[in-house]
Amino acid sequence: MKNENDNTKRIKKVFVILLVIVLITVMSSIFIYYLWTKGAFIPSYVTWRNQEDTYVIGDEIVDFSLKKKKLIILDNKTEELIYETPKEWKVSDYFYFDIDHDDKNEVVMVVWKQGSFGEHKPFWHEGKDNKWTQHIFIYDWDITRDNRLRAIWMSSALGINVSEVFTDEKDRIHLIDDKGEETVWQWISWGLTLMEVIPVE
Repeated sequence: MKNENDNTKRIKKVFVILLVIVLITVMSSIFIYYLWTKGAFIPSYVTWRNQEDTYVIGDEIVDFSLKKKKLIILDNKTEELIYETPKEWKVSDYFYFDIDHDDKNEVVMVVWKQGSFGEHKPFWHEGKDNKWTQHIFIYDWDITRDNRLRAIWMSSALGINVSEVFTDEKDRIHLIDDKGEETVWQWISWGLTLMEVIPVE
């Protein structure tokens, strides 16, 4: 009888240990997934900018604020919210300049988000589309819209490990990757076209 009781206790102990291991594994997986959805594993080579600017756009004066990876646009006079980026996006930088050469400035964002293609995946893409990837989103300023931003070009995943972004006097975008290689992109007809590759010296 004693041996049977000992065996029963031993089985219960093993069961409890296994149950604890399973619970720890499940909770760890949930926590890691939560961190993943919040962008905690975005590479460290990314330069995250915090900046504030005020622009006069037509008859409006607006304040742009990029803080904590979120872009917010406010009416300068009333401080009413005009636009804010979706919580699922992480904005590393933004620019306001005439990228498409139409004599009107556009809002250009450098964005990290989950998925390369958004809601509509191309037919040739198979499997999940939930990897964190970099994108360039370009918007016209449209006073007929409440949030003022009208998308004119939304890139899929850049395919470049972009560390830093800047513009030049020709209204081109320069992307510097994590190895220091620089590529120059210009709006040609519709969308950005690679114009030059500047290798690391």
